[in-house]
Amino acid sequence: MSEQSALILDGVDAGYGENQVLHDLSMDVKVGRVNCIIGPNGSGKSTSLKAMNGLVSIWDGTLEILGEDMTDATPREIVERGIVTVPQGGNVFPEMTVKENLRMGAYLESDSDVLAERYEHVYETFPVLRERASQHAGSMSGGQQAMLALGRALMADPKFLLLDEPSAGLAPNLIDDVFEHLARLKDAGIDMIIVEQNVRKVLNIAEYIYILDQGSVSFEGRKDELTDEDELVEMYLGRRST
Repeated sequence: MSEQSALILDGVDAGYGENQVLHDLSMDVKVGRVNCIIGPNGSGKSTSLKAMNGLVSIWDGTLEILGEDMTDATPREIVERGIVTVPQGGNVFPEMTVKENLRMGAYLESDSDVLAERYEHVYETFPVLRERASQHAGSMSGGQQAMLALGRALMADPKFLLLDEPSAGLAPNLIDDVFEHLARLKDAGIDMIIVEQNVRKVLNIAEYIYILDQGSVSFEGRKDELTDEDELVEMYLGRRST
């Protein structure tokens, strides 16, 4: 039985103003796995996510979500189809409580019973958020704020999470925290596409890899198809990790 496609980008060109970033980009992202997108700076990683979530207009080519053409859909329409983005940095609302932040993630939902179920799901996944439900988000540690940003995304009941460089700008200990949170989401059965510069960390949880170069896919395959992770790091990040 063939795997179901969650997201298909087919021959996509996109960019900003007159600056084209994606060039005939094609990706067929399947249901039931954690994916990562890696590549050098300027290769189109974040722009590919924005083409998926409607934040960047597709100039040419198509976007399909769960079998439906969503090429010209708005970001709201894409969220309604279950594609939810966690932006770089998480961006919690510091003056709001943890529970209020979580509620913002479910802004499309008004049914109190459904909301109660979603809160419970988030609290079961991240128990510390239950303990801190009345605490202002701005008073939490960086790792806890990262957890809250993921919990807020779960409140939208996503079919697929898009994460844009979740470790960007974080201290090493917080990077470890973030990837522990992502591993917990993986264990909970959440499908993800993760754009990430920290290759070694993301390969610990990703099952399928896309490498972008100059706005196109230069490699895709399962993690066990990579023959030399060190060579990959050197080739696409310009240095070897230590």
